[in-house]
Amino acid sequence: MKTLFSILLLATFAASALAQQPRPAKGKPSAPKPAAAPPALNAAPGLARDPIIKTQSLLKVNVTSQAYNVHLPWQKESPSARRGLGVVMPQNHVLVTAQMVADATYIELEQPESGRKLPARVTAVDYEANVALLQADSTDARTTEFFKDLQPMQLDTGVRIGDALSVWQIGQFGDLIVTPMRISKVETARYFVDGSVFLVYEGAGIVRSEGNSFTLPVVKGGKLAGLLLRYDSKNQVTTVLPASIIEHFLKDSTDGKYDGFPNLGVEFQITLDEQFREYLGMKPGAPGIYVGKVSKGGSAAHIGLKEGDILTAINGFRIDSRGNYKDPQYGTLSISHIVRGKAYVGDPVTIKVMREGEPLELKGELIRKRPEDEVVTPYRFDRGPNYILAGGLLFQELNDTYLDAFGEDRRSGTILRLSHIAQHPEAFEKEGRKKIIFLSLVLPTPSCQGYERLGGQIVNKVNGQVITDLQALKTALEKPKDGVHAIQLGEFPHLIYLDDAAMKRDDQGLINGSFRVGSLERLE
Repeated sequence: MKTLFSILLLATFAASALAQQPRPAKGKPSAPKPAAAPPALNAAPGLARDPIIKTQSLLKVNVTSQAYNVHLPWQKESPSARRGLGVVMPQNHVLVTAQMVADATYIELEQPESGRKLPARVTAVDYEANVALLQADSTDARTTEFFKDLQPMQLDTGVRIGDALSVWQIGQFGDLIVTPMRISKVETARYFVDGSVFLVYEGAGIVRSEGNSFTLPVVKGGKLAGLLLRYDSKNQVTTVLPASIIEHFLKDSTDGKYDGFPNLGVEFQITLDEQFREYLGMKPGAPGIYVGKVSKGGSAAHIGLKEGDILTAINGFRIDSRGNYKDPQYGTLSISHIVRGKAYVGDPVTIKVMREGEPLELKGELIRKRPEDEVVTPYRFDRGPNYILAGGLLFQELNDTYLDAFGEDRRSGTILRLSHIAQHPEAFEKEGRKKIIFLSLVLPTPSCQGYERLGGQIVNKVNGQVITDLQALKTALEKPKDGVHAIQLGEFPHLIYLDDAAMKRDDQGLINGSFRVGSLERLE
């Protein structure tokens, strides 16, 4: 899974780019001071300069982050620094991208001109939608003083294709740098984490590379139209996270209980091929897409959608053979935006299908399957990987973060096999597994001699007990038979044995030993 930072490096956009998060503070802001207009830029022909300049709506955001080592999960990677921009929101909150504050250990707000700083913390975050809110982590008096001359920025959710926008950046000395751009396309695309497909704006224009290029606000008429997601310097194409997604996030988080965006949970096939349509019994010109898979725990399964159905409409929007609908604001869009953009968790939904040649209407409520409820967790930030270390055998939950750490090596050998399992976990779900537990590494301990090359094996049973998750593994390891643990694996040699007394001696030797093991387990 590529980070936004790595994507921007490949695009040669900015060496310091990564997503950020904002912090809110209490106190009523006073009227903003007038700001001097920035020097003229090389504006593209036909792009109007934004007449409203509000430097009081931006803060620098400095973040120190430290992710966990997925291969040695009791350790952390080396710390790294991220610098970006935050947008001041009402109630002294600051908006940034979630990527900016992922695995953050310290967050700091900084006024661009004066350099005054204030510690901050995350109050709400959505890694799928790539947005986060920050709040000052200080006394009310210091917070009020820090924000008194800052002006919250309003949202503009009415952007359409052809609109002229501008990207705001802060220069080295606190000066505002404005870069014009024009929206050329609206579509759905991946955000930060794999599988997180949401609405995006695509714009044309050259974006300068500054020292703190993240998060960059995209502005229309002095209002926030979105946040910059990616910039392709070769083709001069900018991808923007729209204000409508930000508005959804802000409304959802106001009550202190963030539900997130609902998910439909289906995989579908387009129905353009005439032979396929004939096989399905679809009449010429009939709308709809073929439902190839319904994920357990998603909205579709919740309301009764089935594999083999032909999905023809959602909430009154007709679905064409490509899986698109006509959006009243943006035109042709993927149906994913109806659920992951317009709707909230708990909203009613009506789905029309053709099932075995007969029309059927399904009704229910939209829900969200949390990433931690997936058999294979798609991402995990701000917390270390779950694991159990037993006598040198390291057991972990199979997840995409672990697999993505191998980069291109994910496509070969043992990791390719694990990747295939992660993409098709249905058989394990049917067995009742909550997580897929695998033997990720064998440390060189006396009790594990001869097992050194067994990493990457799925664990099926331990001491006769089916391993549905790490807690089940922990319970099974407490019940050796005649002082010996029998561990059944999915591949050769299928069954290995571990002496319980030797395992416990090795466990004591691992604690604070050469591998710097601080704890033999993490179960969260």
